[in-house]
Amino acid sequence: MSCIWRQGVDGLWASRIVPPGRTLSGQELGTAGIAFHDLEGAERGVLLLVQPGVWVRVNGLPVLGGVRVLGHKDEILVSEGRLFLSLESTPTVVLFHAPGGGRAPICPICRGPIRDGCEAIQCPGCSRWFHQAGPSAGSPGKPCWTYAPTCRFCNHPTPLDATAAWRPDQEEIHV
Repeated sequence: MSCIWRQGVDGLWASRIVPPGRTLSGQELGTAGIAFHDLEGAERGVLLLVQPGVWVRVNGLPVLGGVRVLGHKDEILVSEGRLFLSLESTPTVVLFHAPGGGRAPICPICRGPIRDGCEAIQCPGCSRWFHQAGPSAGSPGKPCWTYAPTCRFCNHPTPLDATAAWRPDQEEIHV
């Protein structure tokens, strides 16, 4: 789930979620003349919309034509302050269904197939599938996704809670 981080006058960072498939106005962040629209589907990112005459820079460059697709950790400078975008999303346990009856993917942790109807998680970072079945009826379960603190391929955090792993205040940001 995408979110915009804004640095307050006290120097502390606060985040605001960009609603999936919807638009977050800059006024909701205390910044006039801009808006953020979450892109759904394969084009993962957030569209930045800038009204004519509004001063905005993304990673130090002006937003030409008033539109820019933002990526993870992009810095947005506006006259009212600085913002950062995080594309980090929380992994969700779902019942797996192979698209079009295709071949079952192999879990990279236990090396077993992920079958239809099995509880699984698709990594938000690299899109690989992992088992995440809880214990039931004498079975110990298959917590393959939460086996390690991060995905072994893309380092996306594996906790199932909604806490953000990336925050702008953890980076060395130079003014």
